[in-house]
Amino acid sequence: MTQQVTIRDEDFELARDIAGRLGTSLDEAVAKALHDLDRRIAPGSGLERGQQVELDAIRALVAEARQHIVPGAFNDHGWLYDWNGLPA
Repeated sequence: MTQQVTIRDEDFELARDIAGRLGTSLDEAVAKALHDLDRRIAPGSGLERGQQVELDAIRALVAEARQHIVPGAFNDHGWLYDWNGLPA
């Protein structure tokens, strides 16, 4: 399915220039730019497969632990450190 997108003239010229430098069509250059941006801003972007699996496991543990937080509870570990911030 083909759809149309309206962009400003200066953005169109930039896209055309980039397509020329890449040696691709304007459509391919825009698609590549969108896919690159999507990868860059995706959660966990830049992680290897094993790292992503580990991150997903940690997030699942956090989600499970979050259900057991007692309302009004706080996490103060100040008693573990001296006045200089060093372990007591």
